[in-house]
Amino acid sequence: MNVLFLALDILLDTPRGDAIHVRELARSLAERGNHIDLVTATPPGLARFLGDGVDHHTRPNGSDLAVVRFCAKLAERAAVDVVYERRLSPKVAFGTSLLARVPFVVEVNGVEEEAELQGRISRTPLRPLKARIRRRMYGRAESVVTVSSRLAQVVRARGDLSPDKIFVVPNGVNLGRFVPKDRYAVRTTIGIPPAHWIVYVGNLVRWQGVENLIRAMPLIASSDSLVRLLIVGDGPLRQKLADLARRTKVEAKVSFVGSIPHESVPDYIGSADVCVAPFARERNEAIGLSPLKVYEYMACGRPIVASRVSGISELFEASEAGLLVPPDDPPSLASAILRILESPADAHEMGVRGRLYAERQCSWAKTAEQVEHVLQGAIQNHRGAHR
Repeated sequence: MNVLFLALDILLDTPRGDAIHVRELARSLAERGNHIDLVTATPPGLARFLGDGVDHHTRPNGSDLAVVRFCAKLAERAAVDVVYERRLSPKVAFGTSLLARVPFVVEVNGVEEEAELQGRISRTPLRPLKARIRRRMYGRAESVVTVSSRLAQVVRARGDLSPDKIFVVPNGVNLGRFVPKDRYAVRTTIGIPPAHWIVYVGNLVRWQGVENLIRAMPLIASSDSLVRLLIVGDGPLRQKLADLARRTKVEAKVSFVGSIPHESVPDYIGSADVCVAPFARERNEAIGLSPLKVYEYMACGRPIVASRVSGISELFEASEAGLLVPPDDPPSLASAILRILESPADAHEMGVRGRLYAERQCSWAKTAEQVEHVLQGAIQNHRGAHR
């Protein structure tokens, strides 16, 4: 199967979750014997080698029409069977599908409100019109893929789609890269002192709930003087979080690592006594979650404390990889973290269960298999409708 994979806003040379998702999915689809022509915003020369079977192309500068023409010519030259676009508004896949006469599938990972929380979209009088156009495009897509069941419900309602058109395919984890490690050895490797380390990995944005984690730190430190918090990642809230750590008098116990290469993340997770995913209720309960960080924590065999929100609750009930707490509740978060720090045997068992579950259910190979099934179905449906 020849696939035109459009990730037109993605910079593959960054450690962001969207770039990780695109790299891993493209590589895993190719490993299943498919040929992938991947189009991203990554400048020529900066896209790393993605493996045999993946050819990278940089989207052209200019209007959406110019991008559609570029993609349509590429689709015809590569004898593409299906177009797969990761984007909330799949206008390029829609246009390419019309010009190249091939089906398209759209992957949805969030909603407009998420972008607004980052200040990337402003409300305009044209928003209702854009929403109607998006519904038309979703209606023309052969299938829609979402990363969570709750998001599938939202997309179905907003797009007025039939249930059999939407498929839920969770994110995955690279099981060869994210493996259990000796925490004491990796602490030496990354240069952190002996302590009871709490580790958070991810973007520093509102819905990640890191503010609640810092607010929990005084409560944790009052019971465990050896505790330290390692925050791996960056984002618009970094300075605000650093200021909060100072105001709550835990700045000496909180270390901000900043953004690091994805290849280095396993060492930081491996250094942890407990990993945390303190998601806020805002946004997350409405659309559900399939977060890379949690799969990576599990694959590294670390016990986890996470917020009880849609997607996470079901994952923890199935895996028994950690403890769930109410979102936006620093005292409950502190209590759960202390429970794990004070129970090393239970913490170890949680980590073992998490790794086993990741091996069975969370590989990128499994994600790619499910996406491949959706794409094959789209091709068959399109051919049946155009006989």
